[in-house]
Amino acid sequence: MSHSLARQATMQSFFNCYLRETGKFEVIDDNSGRKDLYRPVLKDSPVGKAIRCPLPRHRLEILAPLRYRSETQRHLFAFPFRYRSLSSESWLFLDYITLVALVVKELAIERDIDDIPEDLVERVIQSCGHIQTYIQARKGDEKALYHPEFHFLDAEQSLIFGHLLHPTPKSRQGLSEREQAAYSPELKGACPLYYFRAHPSIVREDSTWDATATRLVKDELLSDPEISGEFKKTYCGDDDDSILPVHPQQAAHLLRQPRIREWINRGLLEDLGIQGRAWYATSSLRTLYHPDARFMLKGSVNIKITNSLRLNKQKEMERGVEVSRMMKTRIGEEMKQAFPDFHIIEDPAYLTLEDPEREESGFEVAIRENPFRGREGDCVTLIAGLCQDPLPGEQSRLARLITTLAKKEGRTTQEVSLDWFHRYLDRSLEPLMWLYLTYGVALEAHQQNSLVKLKEGYPHRFFYRDNQGYYYCQSTFPQLQRIFPGIDGKGETRCEDHVADERLRYYFFLNHLMGLINGFGTAGLAEEESLLEQLRQRLQRLLPHNREPSRLLESLLSDEQLPCKANLLTRLHDMDELVGPMESQSVYVRVINPIVKGVKERDLEHAGNGTRR
Repeated sequence: MSHSLARQATMQSFFNCYLRETGKFEVIDDNSGRKDLYRPVLKDSPVGKAIRCPLPRHRLEILAPLRYRSETQRHLFAFPFRYRSLSSESWLFLDYITLVALVVKELAIERDIDDIPEDLVERVIQSCGHIQTYIQARKGDEKALYHPEFHFLDAEQSLIFGHLLHPTPKSRQGLSEREQAAYSPELKGACPLYYFRAHPSIVREDSTWDATATRLVKDELLSDPEISGEFKKTYCGDDDDSILPVHPQQAAHLLRQPRIREWINRGLLEDLGIQGRAWYATSSLRTLYHPDARFMLKGSVNIKITNSLRLNKQKEMERGVEVSRMMKTRIGEEMKQAFPDFHIIEDPAYLTLEDPEREESGFEVAIRENPFRGREGDCVTLIAGLCQDPLPGEQSRLARLITTLAKKEGRTTQEVSLDWFHRYLDRSLEPLMWLYLTYGVALEAHQQNSLVKLKEGYPHRFFYRDNQGYYYCQSTFPQLQRIFPGIDGKGETRCEDHVADERLRYYFFLNHLMGLINGFGTAGLAEEESLLEQLRQRLQRLLPHNREPSRLLESLLSDEQLPCKANLLTRLHDMDELVGPMESQSVYVRVINPIVKGVKERDLEHAGNGTRR
């Protein structure tokens, strides 16, 4: 079962990417003509519809039966898919490798790419294999995956299928099978850290907390019951040397570098090896958590995950500390007063070594506050964990929450969903837009770095985490400078307003909110159109607060198409999203705006029924 489920999940995410990013398809049903040709496939669809996708450069067409047609453009499919040559009326079953090979070749020809990107095909196959492993490993673990009572760590380690609109959601290049088992959150990975002692002459650090980064790490080691007394006495005193925690996968990579061996030989760096208790992998794999620790640790790993090699940049270290300082200005105070249920999880300190020949040494580690210590982590989930497609016979965590509430309150799931979404927008949309419209600070709040704490099943607090995902608008930058002199000295966070518009629109609206709305729809909890309408009304109420030259609100409410990050095309061109100027780190294409499309289609339907809104 895990074999076929993994392949179907791979086909679904890959094909949805292609459809969304190219728009080259049509929805057909029994009224579409050629009934004799399409009926054998349409009968596999529980809704009597299918996606017809032509591949003109191959003179082929693909027909995929629909199980759920989505206004937010992430459809669910029934299997099998079929394809045929335009010169034949015979359908062939379409497997996932053939689908990927055909689509990649079609895109390469269309875009004049001479070298077929074999690496993309390999990563799709690798991702599929990993999904199969995760399904097998988590069989029988439905409580941790979907139960409405859960802990932060359960949610962080629940993403079996990963990003639902990515062609290679679980590709990880650079991990052995043994490392997969130890480090993957989907396999409940946990590992003790590797430590180095460094002379202060090569250390670079900063902190906004009540202690230096060096002292914070030493104090954490002192509180670890699995660290020996001898180690604590020798290495955790008040001397000036620093102790650097490193992910063991990255440590193995660093120890192979001649420059690191030179530091060790010169006595500037001491290899202390694996020490202490195990830290747990969160959804990003490289950010590590322990329920008793004061902070989390976000380190580098020499692994290419989805689109990018996951190495911390020095500018990201500086950016995290800078945002922590900004939260201590009137901006943070006003935000807390106006939106007490909104919280930016800060990265208030970092620790690394200075390499005179490189901007980054590979030791960069961000110290992230941990608001989820012990029972404080109860009922905290990343949004991706709520919306993740369930295994067969199960309900998503979101579906279990809403159906439980509906039964308890004697209401329909549609009514509860609308109420739940309303409370969620209060705690996410409103503060995020206040920060952007008032101060021009945009947060890259996608599904994986946005979290919600639930209380009695409903949204209670919203959390944002990410030292990479901040943007300062050029037009409001003078205002930020007056409030916070020296801002953006090292973080490289400033950008033109249209770039900030683009990133906030994609990450928060198209990725995050559309993904959440899709989660309600695919689970049969509520009509997507009603949630889109609720979102549209909220955006309209924000119009009096609009700030020029931003077109964010105008575009969301009026433009029929919006720029959207194209994960498949970004992978096709082998672009690393964490490298290069922020304006050109990914491929963006124009896609259907569900907020406008849903309203227009409903108006047409009402007009056809002789009614008016």
